[in-house]
Amino acid sequence: MTIHTEMFGDDQLLEELFNDPDFIQLTAQQDLVDDAQWLFWFDKHPRYQEVKLVARKLYELKYFESKMAVNEVYRSEIWSGIIAHLESKEEKVVHHRFRRLKIQQWLQYAAIFIAACVLGLWIYLQKSATVTGESYATSTSKQEFTLPDGSKLWLNKNSTADYHEDASGRRLDLIGEGYLHVTKQINDGQKVPFIVEHDGLKIEVLGTRFNVVSTPAVKLIALDEGSVRARYENQHLIMKPGEVVNVDRGILKRFPIKSNLINSWQTGTLELSNTPLSEIVVWLQLTYKKNVTSELPQYLMNVTARGQIDVSDMQTVLSSLEKIYHIKIYDQYDKFVITTNN
Repeated sequence: MTIHTEMFGDDQLLEELFNDPDFIQLTAQQDLVDDAQWLFWFDKHPRYQEVKLVARKLYELKYFESKMAVNEVYRSEIWSGIIAHLESKEEKVVHHRFRRLKIQQWLQYAAIFIAACVLGLWIYLQKSATVTGESYATSTSKQEFTLPDGSKLWLNKNSTADYHEDASGRRLDLIGEGYLHVTKQINDGQKVPFIVEHDGLKIEVLGTRFNVVSTPAVKLIALDEGSVRARYENQHLIMKPGEVVNVDRGILKRFPIKSNLINSWQTGTLELSNTPLSEIVVWLQLTYKKNVTSELPQYLMNVTARGQIDVSDMQTVLSSLEKIYHIKIYDQYDKFVITTNN
């Protein structure tokens, strides 16, 4: 706890107290020292008994001031203002008893000054911007949410999102996987931007439907409709509907799979529309987080199919894919192995 030396006036005993290593240790704890601790400490250090009360007030004032949500520069300006104000208003008092009175008056001035500064800062912030903030999370199942701007958010299981809206626009920090239907907003004739970002991946949108995966292992965007600009570090791509973009070893690039496959967790249905088996292999890897080993010749990987598959159960998905593509899929704990159906 930093204490300005001007706060002690000419009271050497008070200054010695605040420089005493044992007292510094007492007041350095994160929580406020309670009355019992305070009295116990001074009972063990009787030479400071006569400044016990004024020291308590001084400590409490500095403690609560340190908890204010202002930066160090602003906090320093508060104390400098207090000191300058007191020096201009008071004369030095020599008598020991009156020095105590001076410090008591100083504390009153300080408390009033800090309260006024904090109130002024709060009023300024309230006038300068109105901020809307909401947090969302899922655990074992997906869930649908309506954001404060009317946009729809579907969060896949084990995902979180924090929404903020202010004068600069709308922002969503997403961890995990989410599907968004963003509503268009117009303010003073200008479109209000909507930005999704996390861990370096940034998506700028105006009105669109898209899927986002943002985890330590996978960073991916799948665009259903509209237009978005995907950014990662100093790279950017303009996406078209149906495209998928991912970050591969630090490089932002288009992914060989259609967006409707990526978004199947949100719709509950895997839509196959002349979909090649090669894209199904990618989908299996992303959806079940397993490696896929194919023992098929390349021409079979290019075979396409049409149909719909309920994705609520993995075994149902695997058996349906086997029938549609005439293949065999073995689930070997940490990977899938695809072979011909002989």
